Amino acid sequence: MINLTHTQQTILKAAAQRPDGSINPLPERIKGGASVKVINALEAKGLIENVSINPPYPNWVLTSAAYQAIGQEPPALPPVENQIIDAMTEETDTPEDLKPGIFSKIAQDHLFIDTLETRNSDSLDFHNVSVWGVQSALEAAFQAGVEAAQRKTPRSRGTRVNSKQATMIEMMKHPQGATLDQITEETGWGSNTIRGAISGTLKKKLGLNVTRAKVDGITTYRITE
Repeated sequence: MINLTHTQQTILKAAAQRPDGSINPLPERIKGGASVKVINALEAKGLIENVSINPPYPNWVLTSAAYQAIGQEPPALPPVENQIIDAMTEETDTPEDLKPGIFSKIAQDHLFIDTLETRNSDSLDFHNVSVWGVQSALEAAFQAGVEAAQRKTPRSRGTRVNSKQATMIEMMKHPQGATLDQITEETGWGSNTIRGAISGTLKKKLGLNVTRAKVDGITTYRITE
Protein backbone atom coordinates (compact mmCIF):
# COMPACT_ATOMS: atom_id res chain seq x y z
CA MET A 1 0.00 0.00 0.00
CA ILE A 2 1.47 3.35 -1.04
CA ASN A 3 1.12 6.10 1.54
CA LEU A 4 -0.04 9.35 0.00
CA THR A 5 -0.20 12.85 1.42
CA HIS A 6 -3.38 14.88 1.01
CA THR A 7 -1.70 16.96 -1.70
CA GLN A 8 -0.55 13.87 -3.59
CA GLN A 9 -4.04 12.37 -3.45
CA THR A 10 -5.53 15.61 -4.77
CA ILE A 11 -3.11 15.70 -7.71
CA LEU A 12 -3.61 12.04 -8.62
CA LYS A 13 -7.39 12.18 -8.42
CA ALA A 14 -7.50 15.30 -10.60
CA ALA A 15 -5.16 13.72 -13.16
CA ALA A 16 -7.26 10.55 -13.26
CA GLN A 17 -10.17 12.62 -14.58
CA ARG A 18 -8.15 13.89 -17.55
CA PRO A 19 -8.15 11.90 -20.83
CA ASP A 20 -4.35 11.69 -20.96
CA GLY A 21 -3.78 11.24 -17.21
CA SER A 22 -1.63 14.39 -17.06
CA ILE A 23 -0.94 15.86 -13.63
CA ASN A 24 -1.04 19.37 -15.08
CA PRO A 25 -2.40 21.78 -14.14
CA LEU A 26 -1.20 21.37 -10.57
CA PRO A 27 -3.22 23.06 -7.80
CA GLU A 28 -2.72 26.85 -7.67
CA ARG A 29 -0.97 26.71 -4.32
CA ILE A 30 1.78 24.40 -5.64
CA LYS A 31 4.35 26.52 -7.45
CA GLY A 32 8.10 26.77 -7.97
CA GLY A 33 10.13 24.59 -5.65
CA ALA A 34 7.01 23.04 -4.17
CA SER A 35 5.96 21.67 -7.58
CA VAL A 36 9.42 20.19 -8.15
CA LYS A 37 9.32 18.55 -4.72
CA VAL A 38 5.90 16.97 -5.22
CA ILE A 39 6.76 15.76 -8.74
CA ASN A 40 9.99 14.17 -7.53
CA ALA A 41 8.10 12.46 -4.71
CA LEU A 42 5.45 11.06 -7.06
CA GLU A 43 8.08 9.84 -9.53
CA ALA A 44 10.09 8.19 -6.75
CA LYS A 45 6.98 6.23 -5.76
CA GLY A 46 6.45 5.14 -9.37
CA LEU A 47 3.15 7.00 -9.61
CA ILE A 48 3.99 9.25 -12.56
CA GLU A 49 6.21 8.97 -15.61
CA ASN A 50 7.53 11.46 -18.13
CA VAL A 51 6.19 10.62 -21.59
CA SER A 52 7.39 13.80 -23.26
CA ILE A 53 8.74 13.37 -26.78
CA ASN A 54 10.22 16.85 -26.71
CA PRO A 55 12.75 17.06 -23.86
CA PRO A 56 13.57 19.05 -21.80
CA TYR A 57 9.85 19.86 -21.51
CA PRO A 58 8.34 17.12 -19.32
CA ASN A 59 4.88 15.65 -19.67
CA TRP A 60 4.09 13.83 -16.44
CA VAL A 61 1.23 11.34 -16.59
CA LEU A 62 -0.14 8.74 -14.19
CA THR A 63 1.16 5.18 -14.15
CA SER A 64 -1.02 2.14 -13.53
CA ALA A 65 0.23 2.15 -9.94
CA ALA A 66 -1.16 5.66 -9.48
CA TYR A 67 -4.68 4.63 -10.44
CA GLN A 68 -4.46 1.66 -8.08
CA ALA A 69 -3.17 3.90 -5.28
CA ILE A 70 -6.34 6.01 -5.41
CA GLY A 71 -8.63 3.00 -5.80
CA GLN A 72 -9.35 3.37 -9.51
CA GLU A 73 -8.89 1.05 -12.46
CA PRO A 74 -6.33 2.17 -15.05
CA PRO A 75 -8.03 3.32 -18.27
CA ALA A 76 -8.53 0.48 -20.74
CA LEU A 77 -7.84 2.68 -23.74
CA PRO A 78 -4.26 3.32 -24.92
CA PRO A 79 -2.71 6.80 -24.56
CA VAL A 80 -4.20 9.56 -26.71
CA GLU A 81 -1.19 9.59 -29.02
CA ASN A 82 -1.66 5.88 -29.77
CA GLN A 83 -5.40 6.32 -30.27
CA ILE A 84 -4.66 8.86 -32.99
CA ILE A 85 -2.34 6.48 -34.79
CA ASP A 86 -4.64 3.49 -34.34
CA ALA A 87 -7.42 5.50 -35.97
CA MET A 88 -5.36 5.86 -39.13
CA THR A 89 -6.18 3.61 -42.08
CA GLU A 90 -3.63 1.56 -44.01
CA GLU A 91 -0.49 3.32 -45.18
CA THR A 92 -1.78 3.31 -48.75
CA ASP A 93 -4.08 6.18 -47.72
CA THR A 94 -2.68 9.63 -48.37
CA PRO A 95 -1.68 11.82 -45.39
CA GLU A 96 -3.95 14.59 -46.66
CA ASP A 97 -6.96 12.28 -46.18
CA LEU A 98 -5.95 11.63 -42.57
CA LYS A 99 -5.12 15.14 -41.42
CA PRO A 100 -8.65 16.45 -40.65
CA GLY A 101 -9.52 13.53 -38.37
CA ILE A 102 -6.19 13.63 -36.56
CA PHE A 103 -6.29 17.38 -36.03
CA SER A 104 -9.88 17.26 -34.80
CA LYS A 105 -9.09 14.50 -32.29
CA ILE A 106 -6.08 16.39 -30.97
CA ALA A 107 -8.17 19.55 -30.60
CA GLN A 108 -10.89 17.68 -28.71
CA ASP A 109 -8.69 15.59 -26.43
CA HIS A 110 -5.99 18.14 -25.61
CA LEU A 111 -7.57 21.58 -26.08
CA PHE A 112 -11.22 20.68 -25.41
CA ILE A 113 -12.29 22.34 -28.69
CA ASP A 114 -15.19 20.42 -30.22
CA THR A 115 -14.67 21.53 -33.84
CA LEU A 116 -12.04 23.21 -35.99
CA GLU A 117 -14.60 24.57 -38.42
CA THR A 118 -14.89 28.35 -38.68
CA ARG A 119 -18.33 29.47 -37.52
CA ASN A 120 -17.88 33.23 -38.01
CA SER A 121 -18.53 34.02 -34.37
CA ASP A 122 -15.98 35.34 -31.90
CA SER A 123 -17.55 33.38 -29.06
CA LEU A 124 -17.28 30.15 -31.07
CA ASP A 125 -14.07 30.68 -33.05
CA PHE A 126 -11.81 31.98 -30.26
CA HIS A 127 -10.89 29.84 -27.25
CA ASN A 128 -8.83 30.27 -24.09
CA VAL A 129 -6.37 27.40 -23.85
CA SER A 130 -3.62 26.63 -21.34
CA VAL A 131 0.06 26.51 -22.26
CA TRP A 132 0.26 22.90 -21.07
CA GLY A 133 -2.71 22.08 -23.27
CA VAL A 134 -0.94 23.62 -26.27
CA GLN A 135 2.24 21.71 -25.41
CA SER A 136 0.33 18.45 -25.10
CA ALA A 137 -1.42 19.05 -28.43
CA LEU A 138 1.86 19.84 -30.18
CA GLU A 139 3.46 16.70 -28.78
CA ALA A 140 0.53 14.59 -29.98
CA ALA A 141 0.73 16.15 -33.45
CA PHE A 142 4.46 15.58 -33.59
CA GLN A 143 4.06 11.98 -32.49
CA ALA A 144 1.38 11.43 -35.15
CA GLY A 145 3.79 12.72 -37.78
CA VAL A 146 6.58 10.48 -36.54
CA GLU A 147 4.33 7.43 -36.60
CA ALA A 148 3.06 8.30 -40.08
CA ALA A 149 6.63 8.52 -41.36
CA GLN A 150 7.48 5.18 -39.77
CA ARG A 151 4.48 3.53 -41.41
CA LYS A 152 5.73 4.70 -44.81
CA THR A 153 9.31 3.57 -44.10
CA PRO A 154 9.20 -0.03 -42.82
CA ARG A 155 12.87 -0.19 -41.88
CA SER A 156 12.41 2.67 -39.42
CA ARG A 157 9.91 0.71 -37.35
CA GLY A 158 12.50 -1.34 -35.54
CA THR A 159 15.64 -0.45 -33.66
CA ARG A 160 18.67 0.09 -35.87
CA VAL A 161 21.76 -1.90 -34.94
CA ASN A 162 24.43 0.24 -33.27
CA SER A 163 21.94 3.09 -32.69
CA LYS A 164 21.78 4.86 -29.34
CA GLN A 165 18.43 3.19 -28.72
CA ALA A 166 19.95 -0.24 -29.39
CA THR A 167 22.81 0.58 -27.03
CA MET A 168 20.37 1.55 -24.29
CA ILE A 169 18.36 -1.64 -24.77
CA GLU A 170 21.45 -3.84 -24.56
CA MET A 171 22.57 -2.11 -21.36
CA MET A 172 19.17 -2.59 -19.76
CA LYS A 173 19.15 -6.28 -20.69
CA HIS A 174 22.15 -6.91 -18.45
CA PRO A 175 21.23 -8.77 -15.24
CA GLN A 176 22.18 -5.74 -13.15
CA GLY A 177 20.35 -3.35 -15.46
CA ALA A 178 21.57 0.20 -16.10
CA THR A 179 21.28 3.54 -14.34
CA LEU A 180 20.47 6.88 -15.98
CA ASP A 181 24.07 8.00 -15.50
CA GLN A 182 25.39 4.88 -17.20
CA ILE A 183 23.03 5.25 -20.16
CA THR A 184 23.87 8.95 -20.44
CA GLU A 185 27.57 8.15 -20.53
CA GLU A 186 27.11 5.67 -23.38
CA THR A 187 24.52 7.55 -25.46
CA GLY A 188 25.07 11.21 -24.63
CA TRP A 189 21.34 11.59 -23.97
CA GLY A 190 20.00 13.59 -21.03
CA SER A 191 17.93 11.97 -18.28
CA ASN A 192 14.63 13.38 -19.58
CA THR A 193 15.34 12.04 -23.07
CA ILE A 194 16.12 8.62 -21.62
CA ARG A 195 12.95 8.54 -19.51
CA GLY A 196 10.88 9.59 -22.51
CA ALA A 197 12.46 6.87 -24.66
CA ILE A 198 11.83 4.23 -21.99
CA SER A 199 8.17 5.09 -21.45
CA GLY A 200 7.32 6.13 -25.00
CA THR A 201 9.41 3.92 -27.30
CA LEU A 202 10.59 0.90 -25.34
CA LYS A 203 7.38 0.27 -23.39
CA LYS A 204 4.62 1.50 -25.68
CA LYS A 205 6.00 1.07 -29.19
CA LEU A 206 8.34 -1.92 -28.82
CA GLY A 207 6.36 -3.59 -26.04
CA LEU A 208 9.42 -4.28 -23.89
CA ASN A 209 8.97 -5.13 -20.22
CA VAL A 210 10.99 -2.44 -18.49
CA THR A 211 11.23 -2.60 -14.71
CA ARG A 212 12.57 0.02 -12.34
CA ALA A 213 14.14 -0.60 -8.95
CA LYS A 214 16.29 1.15 -6.38
CA VAL A 215 19.76 -0.37 -6.00
CA ASP A 216 21.85 1.24 -3.26
CA GLY A 217 19.58 4.26 -3.51
CA ILE A 218 20.08 4.63 -7.26
CA THR A 219 17.26 4.00 -9.75
CA THR A 220 18.12 1.14 -12.10
CA TYR A 221 16.24 0.10 -15.23
CA ARG A 222 16.10 -3.47 -16.53
CA ILE A 223 14.48 -5.20 -19.46
CA THR A 224 13.11 -8.60 -18.54
CA GLU A 225 11.32 -11.30 -20.49
